Amino acid sequence: MKQLIALFTSILFIGFTANATATNHIETNSINSSSVRGYGNSFIFVEQNIEFSIFPDGQFDFYMPNYGPSINVSVNTPNASISFNSGYDYNAYVQYDEFGAIVQIEHVPVFYDYYGRVSQVGNVLINYNGFGYVHQVGGLYVHYNRYNRFSHCSGFINIHNRFYVFRPWHTYFRIPSFNHCVVFNRPYRQHYRPVRYQYTRPFVNNHRRTTAVASRRGNTITRRSELATRGNDRPRSTVNANSVGPRRGNATASPRTNTQSTPRPRVTTSNPRSSVSTKPRTTNNTVKPRVSTRPKTQSKPRVTSPSRTPSKSRVQKSASRSKVSHASRKTSSSNKRTASTSRKRR
Repeated sequence: MKQLIALFTSILFIGFTANATATNHIETNSINSSSVRGYGNSFIFVEQNIEFSIFPDGQFDFYMPNYGPSINVSVNTPNASISFNSGYDYNAYVQYDEFGAIVQIEHVPVFYDYYGRVSQVGNVLINYNGFGYVHQVGGLYVHYNRYNRFSHCSGFINIHNRFYVFRPWHTYFRIPSFNHCVVFNRPYRQHYRPVRYQYTRPFVNNHRRTTAVASRRGNTITRRSELATRGNDRPRSTVNANSVGPRRGNATASPRTNTQSTPRPRVTTSNPRSSVSTKPRTTNNTVKPRVSTRPKTQSKPRVTSPSRTPSKSRVQKSASRSKVSHASRKTSSSNKRTASTSRKRR
């Protein structure tokens, strides 16, 4: 019995020690991947259901919870493929340009500066200091000491990412490999505007190839059309930097529209204006018969015409004649009466 009790106690003790070592391992990974509030080694935020990790040199990694692998909270596999740079295949939702850089992930556009550093992800702007390190991520300001080492942060990225929340898969974010690097020490993208397509369905036969920066010869970087994603029958997106459109939180973004082009509503608004403007013109043509009122103005002089004035004198003359004839009739009748009375007296 004593041996059995000792056996059970030893098994329980071994289980507790294994659990303690796993927990300590996760905590050390979280401390190594972040300095203060989870920031320092990378700056992690969520944009339209996609989790981005921006590194201080301008490169980034991302993870898509809706399409990525199912992750257990107690994950502790060192070589797991969870994020894009760790090896998981998200190419069906990614668009590349002619330099091999990622320009859009599903509905979220990604913009770069002249040196190939990411400058905007969705609605989150990213700025750099004079030494080439991240200085601002949205409303989060990054401070360094005199040796250009991370010191602390102030502010927050946006209202949806106010502070850092640790997740077990954050330990798998990493910078791209050398073959997939797009950052260079010379401005090679200053005269380039990539083509973006509206995301309507997953891309087919879309692969991540060696970038033009990694395959350059010397310091000259040339564009290669075979590196860009082909949209086939997909409409192009005219979204520009700093004008991505209204944020929809963690919902999927429409082509800002949203990404939709503004000239279309202008065309629709201009047509009714033109139709409204033509209708009054036709009604004015019907009103033009006011010219027919001119005869009425000509009839007025007939009332005041001099030809009608003599008619008044004629009426007066006829009235005077009638009066004279009436008076003569009265005198004649009175004479007849006097004559008749005189005869009777005789």
